[in-house]
Amino acid sequence: MSIHRKQPSLASLRNRVSLWRQIETDNASGGTEFTLAALGQSWARLDVKSGQDGYTGAGTSNATQFEFTLRYDAMLKVGDLIEWQGAHYQIDHLENLGQRNAYLVCGAKHIEWEGAHHG
Repeated sequence: MSIHRKQPSLASLRNRVSLWRQIETDNASGGTEFTLAALGQSWARLDVKSGQDGYTGAGTSNATQFEFTLRYDAMLKVGDLIEWQGAHYQIDHLENLGQRNAYLVCGAKHIEWEGAHHG
């Protein structure tokens, strides 16, 4: 959360990303499956904010925080995913930059997917 962030230029949004929502469903064997429902695509700026490579037992990145800045999208929420260059990043916080509904700053952590299906 930053009070005095500068508005990015549209030209700085150079990375094409896909936006996903994970949907949890029960499978026939009584387990759980995750399906990824497409929310759309956007252009984004990516910044690596902190940390080091490493993984916890849950499959999430140990410390590295990524920040994606993209055009404002009211559908996005905490827990949604950003896919960039084949990797998935789970949004852990959102900031409506300047409360202007122009840009959305998404803090996210890299996650590893097993058993996820794109829907």
